[in-house]
Amino acid sequence: MYLFVVVLHIAMCLLLVSIILLQPGKGADAASAFGGGMTSTVFGPRGPTNLLQQATTVIAVMFMVTSVTLALYSRQSTSTGDEAFEKLRQEQLEKLGTGKGEAPPSETQDAPNP
Repeated sequence: MYLFVVVLHIAMCLLLVSIILLQPGKGADAASAFGGGMTSTVFGPRGPTNLLQQATTVIAVMFMVTSVTLALYSRQSTSTGDEAFEKLRQEQLEKLGTGKGEAPPSETQDAPNP
């Protein structure tokens, strides 16, 4: 499930960037007045702007949902990871023969001086 959300998140990111880059700038109407009159005849005068704005809104909401979902996954894996790390640490300390809170014996004390 985590991998699916990551792939969906990356896809939403790429789509969001693409749709934002497709939108005309605020000065597009002024430029069309000086010879580019055919710029918006395919969708009508306001057609592509409304369609692109709606698509941007939908994809931005989906991007935020995947962001929150990934943050929740990250929070869960961090807490279980910390518990697993602490358990492994305690096992290693017990193997070395030290109690809780004691440091493992230093290797420099056992090594002979050359």
